Order: sequence, then C-alpha cells, then structure tokens
Amino acid sequence: MLADITEAFTAALFLIDRMSGNLYAAAWHTLSRSFRHDEPIRPGEGLVGYVAKHGRPVDVDRYQQDATATRLYREDEGIKAFLALPVAELGVLVVDTKTRSVFGEREKKVVRDFARFLANLVRHHDTCMREALYGRTLDLLYDVENAALAFSEPRTFYAEVLDAARRYTGLSMGMLCLLLPGRKQFVVEAVDGGSLSTLRGRSFPASQGLVGWILREVRPLTHSRVRPLRGKSYLVTPDEPMRGYNTFVGVPLLAWRRLVGAWAFAGRSQRAFDEEEERALQLAGHRVAATIERFGLVPG
Repeated sequence: MLADITEAFTAALFLIDRMSGNLYAAAWHTLSRSFRHDEPIRPGEGLVGYVAKHGRPVDVDRYQQDATATRLYREDEGIKAFLALPVAELGVLVVDTKTRSVFGEREKKVVRDFARFLANLVRHHDTCMREALYGRTLDLLYDVENAALAFSEPRTFYAEVLDAARRYTGLSMGMLCLLLPGRKQFVVEAVDGGSLSTLRGRSFPASQGLVGWILREVRPLTHSRVRPLRGKSYLVTPDEPMRGYNTFVGVPLLAWRRLVGAWAFAGRSQRAFDEEEERALQLAGHRVAATIERFGLVPG
C-alpha cells in the first residue's frame, strides 16, 4: 500500500535485531532484483544505518550517489529520491523512487504516518510475543515440576522432562546427558527424536562436540544457524547419524551449583533464542538436576 501511494521503487521496513543490534529487512515491496533482503545492515552503515544509529530522518531529493550507498541494493538502480524515517527506536522505514526527483509533502506525511503506525504495530506484536513466552515458560516449569514429583522410574522422568523442554524450544530433537565419574566423559542418558536413538546409552569424551563444550564451560550455548564443520559443530561425536540441523540450544544441569550434566536440543528449522528463553531452559534444568541429585540418578 505504501509503495502504491508513493509510487516507490522500493518500500521496506527494517527492524533492529535485539541479539546482534543489526538491522534486518522485516517487510518489503521492491521492483529491484538486487535488493539486499537477506543481508543485515549495521548501525551507521549507509543511509539506512545512519537513521538507525542517530534516530534522524534522511530526506534526499535529486539523489545523485550510487544507489548502493543506501545499503539497500547490491547494484546501482538509478534512484532519484530517497526517504528514510526512524520507526521509534525499533527500526527504519524506507521509500525511494526512480520516476521523479522529489517526494511531495503529502507523500512525506503519509510515510511519517506509516512510521508511527508501524512503531505501534511492532510494539503490540512484541508485547504479544512476550506474553506468549511467559505462558510457554510457565508450562515448561509446571511440566518439569510435575514430572519431578510423580515419576516412578528414571526413564519415565527423563522422557517427560525432555518432551516438555523440546516442546518449549519448538525443536525436533533433544537429549539429556549426564557426567560420568571423573568428569572426562558423559553418557547420553535419554533422547527425544528418532534420529538420536542410536546415541542412547553411549558415552563420549567431554572434550568434543557442542554438548562437551557446555560441560567444559558450564554455561549455555545457542546457535541459530549451525554450519556443521570439521571438529566443531557436531552434537556429541563426528560419527553421529543425524545431519542437516540448523538450530542448537543447550544448557548445563546444575544441582546447587554442582554440575550433573547437560540437556540440549536441535532442529532443522532456523530459530533464534533470546536470553529470557535461555534462562527459562536453565531454570527448568536446575529442577531436573536437583531431582537427579536427590534420588541418586547420577551414573555410578
């Protein structure tokens, strides 16, 4: 709609990613084949980054620079007028045109109104997402607590807490690993996901894999875009049967600050985890670890 009203070559909304601080294209309408919709823009980079960093509009009539200076395009597109406005502190709204050298005052007002509307829309969306996160977190903690209070044997307990955490993360695979005496190896005590079934009951060195990193560093690890590389990004061993996972999140299991093990989750879809989600998974992991410690479920 905005592109139609302003006769824009490109109309795009860029939002700031909370994790990286960079801008990404959240929505756009463009006639360009070189629009950089899949590449982040750093604050201060190009005209779009300038608006994000300083919170000031940029209004350029009779645009005479190479269009790549805006950071919107990979190639020059012959842009003649460019307008970018901050969307509160959340991002940047951009329109440009090739058909004339200026945007009229009426069109500029329309763009300003759209920027205010989009700021309210994004804030509302963030509020809804935050409330949904709190609901999911309460569900996770409730399910883990119920499993801890009512389990009849360890395998049932592991299956229930793994299922609860896997549903919380929205990922397709999960594993619960426990440290062996000496802390140099761990055993894959339970798995959730068919592709991991051959790992159950096997032990591996804590010196390798993503799970090993969590056990050595005793802190969470999250990857929103895993690239399985030689000796670096496999879960527990370079010979593991699964391939093609893109997302990983794992946290240590601590019982009163004593490291018991780790649980970790992976999936083929790309998914970013924020710090609150990571903390919720860690909190649930504390309860799991306390139950393991309390009932002597640590491998002997």
